[in-house]
Amino acid sequence: MSEICVVIPYYQKTQEPLRKAIASILVQEGVPIPDILIVDDESPVPAAGIVEEHFPDHRGAIRIIMQKNSGAAAARNTALDNLPEDAKYVAFLDSDDEWTPDHLANALKVMESGCDFYFAGHKREDWNHDRFTQMGLALGEHKCIDAERALFEYAGDTLLSIVSKHMIKTSSVVLRRYGLEDIRFPEHLVLGEDDVFWVKATRRARKTGFCSNVEVKMGDGVNISQGGEWGDERSIQLMALNMLKWQSIPAMFPDEPQLESIRKSKMAELRHDLAGSVLHRIRRGQRLPMKQIAACTSADPSWLFTLLQYPFRRNRT
Repeated sequence: MSEICVVIPYYQKTQEPLRKAIASILVQEGVPIPDILIVDDESPVPAAGIVEEHFPDHRGAIRIIMQKNSGAAAARNTALDNLPEDAKYVAFLDSDDEWTPDHLANALKVMESGCDFYFAGHKREDWNHDRFTQMGLALGEHKCIDAERALFEYAGDTLLSIVSKHMIKTSSVVLRRYGLEDIRFPEHLVLGEDDVFWVKATRRARKTGFCSNVEVKMGDGVNISQGGEWGDERSIQLMALNMLKWQSIPAMFPDEPQLESIRKSKMAELRHDLAGSVLHRIRRGQRLPMKQIAACTSADPSWLFTLLQYPFRRNRT
């Protein structure tokens, strides 16, 4: 048994994303092969066939749990409820992402310095810069643990950087199991459920560490938080999910007053974008995606007032 268990929530339409994800685990340098726990969330392409075809020599390290389709948060929670008893650390990896070979070794190096939570840089292929560069993360503000490996101890509060700047990517997280084992992902959220987990975990952790290098290559498989162009059904669906997120997160942290001002700003932006998208479709004679619009209205009925005011605001600018 390994002291690290890698948790993978799995739902994909092709084999390739999971094959690459697992392969990136098996080439980790400086650590024994970790246990891999895949929760198959009723995926169209089952995980078992991929493991059997591509990783027959590693079946002893890979465990698959089948569950009725319930979403990524529920799949991760299922994995957390079924970790191997000997697992000291939990690493998260989405089924369409890949790690660099030094990811787990760097995480353990940071854990040895007294940290309970670890995250690292991440980047999509179509981004010009990685997330830390985008958000202007100032490394000089943080204590250096290992300069050669670009490892640091995070200084200050993580709250705003997590919920507003998306500093932490799920696939980059490794945490110490003991002391954090009762934290779970809120399953009523489709977007932002990981942010809630990270805030709770970093608040509980004695110390939080990170690697400033990119250790996660973000993939392009099935991803509920990505996709969509201005005015299309997918973009409106994402607006509904973001509305639910920003209506919910501040209530989960009632002692964080700064979240309320962020919520108001984000909701105003979403209402404006939704109103613009609806009018955009109407002007072009396109069918309105009523299911997605109903979801937005359920999350935030007041967007309808923005819709009524939108033409007048446009005329004043």
